[in-house]
Amino acid sequence: MLKALLAYGYLPRELPPLFGSEPFAALGKITTGMPASMTNEKADWTQSIHHNLARVGGLRRRLTVPNPINFYRLATAFDKNSAALVAEWKKSPYSHTLPKATARGPRGISSESSDRATARAHARIGARYLLRADISQFYPSIYTHTIPWALHTKKAAKAAFNDMSLAGNVLDRELQACQFGQTKGIAIGPDTSLGIAELLLAPIDKRLKDECQILGGVRFIDDMEFSFQRLADAEAALARLESMLYEYELQLNGNKTRILELPEVLESKYVTELRRYIPHLSAGNTSQWIDYFNHAFVLAKEHSSAGVLRYAIAALQSVTATEKCWPIAQALLWQCIALDPGCLRFVIDVLLLHKHRASRVPDATVAQSALEALIITSAPVGHGSEILWCIWASLQLSLKLSSNAQQVIAGMDDAFVAVATMVAKDRSVFAADFESPVWESWIVEECFKQEHWLFAYEAYRRGWFADKVRIAKVHEEPSAKFLVDAGVTFINDKQIDGYLPKKLVVYGGGGGGY
Repeated sequence: MLKALLAYGYLPRELPPLFGSEPFAALGKITTGMPASMTNEKADWTQSIHHNLARVGGLRRRLTVPNPINFYRLATAFDKNSAALVAEWKKSPYSHTLPKATARGPRGISSESSDRATARAHARIGARYLLRADISQFYPSIYTHTIPWALHTKKAAKAAFNDMSLAGNVLDRELQACQFGQTKGIAIGPDTSLGIAELLLAPIDKRLKDECQILGGVRFIDDMEFSFQRLADAEAALARLESMLYEYELQLNGNKTRILELPEVLESKYVTELRRYIPHLSAGNTSQWIDYFNHAFVLAKEHSSAGVLRYAIAALQSVTATEKCWPIAQALLWQCIALDPGCLRFVIDVLLLHKHRASRVPDATVAQSALEALIITSAPVGHGSEILWCIWASLQLSLKLSSNAQQVIAGMDDAFVAVATMVAKDRSVFAADFESPVWESWIVEECFKQEHWLFAYEAYRRGWFADKVRIAKVHEEPSAKFLVDAGVTFINDKQIDGYLPKKLVVYGGGGGGY
């Protein structure tokens, strides 16, 4: 489990392929010469990186990446206590997000999204009523002290609060150290957080099955659905679920929790609607492409909180536009990023798939115009994920960005953006040399333990702002030096030149959508 978590379970899946942590897994084989920060019984408190992610409907989500030294300690605790964790995870009769270590990726212990519609169909057999439930602000609401409660019971955990022979206490303390001592909330992004989620919810699934009259159920992390023959059974189960969550200081989201009478849709209506209009494989005409996106735009307005456009673009993964359709296909794809910037990752893959399958070369002028517009509007308001994917698109499509784009990017307070920008600068994406007083200000003494540690670390490795790095004595930080000597980097240089979109990323929202 340690190797899997370090290699594939550390960085959030929502980052571009420019970032990766496979070299991090080399630490799993090192047994001597580690710095005290990795071997001391008590972990140093460090700050995590935060990254602003685009969500559907204009909402944002904050991804979090702990300091690598603290994540190594947390992953080691998972590995040492894997038997106890697996035993708890397997208690769930309903979970479709059970953690499973995968040494070859694409993730460490979390799997790809399964077919929600099929799972729901099987769970509803013989039922007349449905309880849908969702936990309010799940990851940000998790209280780290509930981890030992779940593993050892609340009474036993409170009686042995400082007993570090208890796996729950170790996990609790390591999670706190990852977030500078905070006990409320855990990171959104690393696979370890899925492990904690299942640790808390899998036993609740089992208790619900044992105590309530549930015919069938499915759960995808905190998205739950249970079926019943009688309304009274559904109401009783809802009351028990609320009570069980309260024991862990969690509560249901009132806007997403309800009891419904069957039949109910198995997947989002827009998915069913759009399937009928997908342009014919390798034979579509211009009208088909326009009709398809017309329907997608209308449905996106009707379902503003769902990932309609993301699904619409991802559904084109097997479609190759004819040479005649190629200009309008590109124009329609690029229009989507202005309506939902989260579409950009899917647009890039569709364009690259056309390039590799049919030698359809993306129009550089159109692409640059769309990307520049997104950068100019997104960077000043701190929308980091849009900028990251714009930089990734520029690298993949061999584009150059203007001095105006460079200027607004240089003012962003996002370490991932700063690192991606410096990599792009080294590859001549930007016309002029790059200066950023904001990023230089991060490089101070003890910066490897602070929020922008990634930028400080990669600057040390790659010679960026060398004078600042030397004055800040980053090279004298034992933990940073150890990682550099071990060959650890979080930039996936091979992907820049060798990236091939094997398939479009599955978007897990909206009941089977993309």
